[in-house]
Amino acid sequence: MRFRKPKLSRVVALCIVWLAVLIAVFPLYWLLVTSFKSPREIFSIDPSFIPQEPTLRNYRVIIEGYDPGRGLQVPLLAQFRNSIVVALVTSFGGVIVATAGAYTLVRSGLAWLRWIFLAILLMRTVPRVTIAIPLYLLLQRLDLLDSIPGLVLTHLTVVIPLSTFLMVSFMQDLPEELEEAAFVDGASKLQAFGNIVLPLITPGLAVTAIFAFILSYNEFLYSIILISSPSARTLPVALSLYIQQYGIVWELLSAAGSLATLPVIVFAFVLQRFIVRGLSMGALKG
Repeated sequence: MRFRKPKLSRVVALCIVWLAVLIAVFPLYWLLVTSFKSPREIFSIDPSFIPQEPTLRNYRVIIEGYDPGRGLQVPLLAQFRNSIVVALVTSFGGVIVATAGAYTLVRSGLAWLRWIFLAILLMRTVPRVTIAIPLYLLLQRLDLLDSIPGLVLTHLTVVIPLSTFLMVSFMQDLPEELEEAAFVDGASKLQAFGNIVLPLITPGLAVTAIFAFILSYNEFLYSIILISSPSARTLPVALSLYIQQYGIVWELLSAAGSLATLPVIVFAFVLQRFIVRGLSMGALKG
């Protein structure tokens, strides 16, 4: 049996792919490794890729929320919970609004709705800092300043434009003939949407939900401007507290950063079977 030698172009392409994967994964590996090191080992002249004296002290300090050596108090678990709650509510609400809006934009047939879609796209280009102060004043009048519901509302302004853009692309790939067949059988628009459209766009919903979750989970600007009390503070703001005036607490920041990646990994793992289908939904058309 003769084996064909792989082409040189294929070997080069695989090497480039593996190099890209290594570049993408190495910072996460270094973050995890640093979280098990002591300050003395982190700042040693000859840093190692594997902890020589691994310790769980950093994670214990993170969980307890207090570092007696530095007098640093960061209730990270409570702020960790806040970020998850805000991200889940924001992604759920954002996907619902975006799905309804995308279905209307794609299936209504009204030409003037294209201008609304263009306005939604333009919202993605507006710097967030320019509307931070108006949002601050608006939430102050609504008595929602420094609160989780107020933070969810501001995160929705970030999530909905992107989610609508993604859902419009998914909706456009669905053949209208499926809905027309349902209308012939006597189904209403709501029934056709619930029984025909919604099951077909489930992978797209999963992909949009993941992007919305990540976008809200990592949002920093609104969280630091609109939240002042530690009880409503989110995780990105809490992580910034480890960057102090006289230096960065690398060991605690690495441990906290390692824990911060877990919800995104779990969320993506739960929806993983929909991700590939969602990213390849364009194949449905034609």
